[in-house]
Amino acid sequence: MVMRVLHLSWEYPPHMVGGLGRHVYHITRHLVMDGVDTTVMSIALPGASSSEEIEGVHVRRVDPFRFRSTSFITWVLNFNEEMIEEALRLYDEWRFDLIHVHDWLTGPAGIALKHLLHKPLIATIHATEAGRRGGIHNEEQFVIHSWEWRTTYEAWKIIVCSNYMLNEVSAVHGVPKDKLVMIPNGIDVSYIDSVKVRPGFRDLYAMPSEKIIVFVGRLVHEKGPDLVLAAFKELLKWDWNLKLLVVGDGPMREYLMGLAHDWGIWNKVYFTGRVDDETLYSILKVSDLAILPSRYEPFGITILEAMAAGLAVITTRVGGPDEIVRDWYNGVKVSPNNVDELINVAKVLLSNDELRRSIAWNARDSVLRWYTWDRIARWTKKVYQDVLEEYEGTKWVSLW
Repeated sequence: MVMRVLHLSWEYPPHMVGGLGRHVYHITRHLVMDGVDTTVMSIALPGASSSEEIEGVHVRRVDPFRFRSTSFITWVLNFNEEMIEEALRLYDEWRFDLIHVHDWLTGPAGIALKHLLHKPLIATIHATEAGRRGGIHNEEQFVIHSWEWRTTYEAWKIIVCSNYMLNEVSAVHGVPKDKLVMIPNGIDVSYIDSVKVRPGFRDLYAMPSEKIIVFVGRLVHEKGPDLVLAAFKELLKWDWNLKLLVVGDGPMREYLMGLAHDWGIWNKVYFTGRVDDETLYSILKVSDLAILPSRYEPFGITILEAMAAGLAVITTRVGGPDEIVRDWYNGVKVSPNNVDELINVAKVLLSNDELRRSIAWNARDSVLRWYTWDRIARWTKKVYQDVLEEYEGTKWVSLW
């Protein structure tokens, strides 16, 4: 029989905020390739269709602004209520075998549907609020933390993207480790390879004599864009023929632009804002070095993208990057929050083309060996099969 799985995610193309939406897009389409009948339910922003099929994945979107919201939390709970209604309407047609939620943002809907339909719930926890914020400090963070806990409690199995996250979720939410499964994220190497850099593309961002350093990510504290800018200011004193591309957007953007102006390096820093995938991969391919110094990073899909594009990466000894990168083999790791280390390592790599090319070659090879979506989809399908086997041998006991 064909396995039918309902994924609930607040991010899905064209609505993309971080790595979660990219993950859901790729894992679901590869699950379809592996014979799993897959439906994704997400939110519809202006211009997005409420119902369509994308590469074999059934996509349904609900209107997140149908009800008036007084806060971020009530907004999330409102679209979760709509997801419950829509899933119940779809159930007669698709008869889902499993429900798979991504982070706490769709946990309320997943939990309700689990009990209404008596179907097992799988949760992928991409990050925790306590990890992102360095603890729980206010009421909103406490509510998010509580929904995370409830989601992990209700889930039959919890998928995490790194051993670091396995230990974090276990410690933060008291989850038994035999309930957790580590499956890394991946990237679509074939699409990256298909992107051809247009003639003259590099000239849009830098002079021919300038080596390009690139940062890619949300402009938020945990990603460390301020560390990159501080290191770059000092690197310019060593070699003026450098250019920094800051690719991405977020609440720190104006602050970072102000720093570049105050430090007198405005003309050496290019803030691209959010870009499409073709532009992103073209930028990576024309760059000389990526610096991605996260303070908190459950996995680090951007690191894999840079590695697959044939770029040497400097990252930090935190979370997922610490597991992905083998120091001075397929990348270089520095201590978090250490600008001096970033400067010293960048000088070594920028002044040694042969070393930089060797690290970049090993990086791409590592991605091809371990981080492709077809492999990750097979591992995820195995989790589904194991859960359904346990479920079929278990009598569902309802409190009702």
